[in-house]
Amino acid sequence: MTASSRSYPSLRTWTGMLNITTTTTTIGDIMRQFMHLYNAHNITTDVWVEEYDTLADLLAYARSNKKRLSSDKRGNGDWAGSDSLDDACDLGTRGWHEIRPEVDKLINSLDNVISATFGNMFETKFNITGDSGDIDRYLVGDPECMIDYVDVPQTRMGRVVRLLINGTVNATVSAETIRQRGAMVCSLVDIINRLGIGVEVFSEIATRSGSKYHSMLTKLHDSQQLLDIDNLMFAIAHPSMLRRVSFSNMEMSKWGEAKKIIGAGYGSASNCTLKSHVDADVVIDNFESGTGDFEKDGMKFIMSTITGLGLI
Repeated sequence: MTASSRSYPSLRTWTGMLNITTTTTTIGDIMRQFMHLYNAHNITTDVWVEEYDTLADLLAYARSNKKRLSSDKRGNGDWAGSDSLDDACDLGTRGWHEIRPEVDKLINSLDNVISATFGNMFETKFNITGDSGDIDRYLVGDPECMIDYVDVPQTRMGRVVRLLINGTVNATVSAETIRQRGAMVCSLVDIINRLGIGVEVFSEIATRSGSKYHSMLTKLHDSQQLLDIDNLMFAIAHPSMLRRVSFSNMEMSKWGEAKKIIGAGYGSASNCTLKSHVDADVVIDNFESGTGDFEKDGMKFIMSTITGLGLI
């Protein structure tokens, strides 16, 4: 890393083999290097990983790029999702909510399921005292305008679901497809949270060059924080997360393959390599080898996921 990266202490870098730590080296206050083992199709190989504690850290580091190439290419906004790297970082910082209608549509289509599940989690009763008020009853003068709630059962309290989301696609995938898939994933996160379950969300931009692997890992949400799904939309559903922000990260990377491939591309989309590192319960991986339609089949995907997790 260059001296300029010292202002971003949450950047950690390691290379090697997932699961089995053999060495640890600290360089200054910005980088940690590990040797780990990654097994893909029974073939063991190295993976170079650059990790960020928050999206804000990633955006700040991406913006610091002094030698911008495709990350700041002009005239490709329809494909990249924004006109420049700075525009992308501004969007990520301010928040981007254009897919909110699609998220709401999916969630509304599952309202009956969510309501039924909530019915098992707590019961409501109108009374003259309670934890919250019903405005309509109050306005018509009904003395029983307050709502009492029964506690959430212990089987749900304290549970946390960790999601690892692959944010990589190949160049032929349209920006609109990225948005549609992102809306589905955001809906899943929101619904799990509405079911009273804590969520931790990680983004992995996983790429490869031949047999060499690279991953950019960012923690998007911690279970100790209140979830605002709008704050996740840029990282999960905006094309610029990959085609501006991660490209900038790659242009500054010390990964040995980076300088070889930049100019001809930024590598090929790969499956996630870091499931065990983040202890993920759900991996939403590269979708290009899959089937189905995000808009038509989104509800089926969400239902199968929350059912598989035993949440309903």
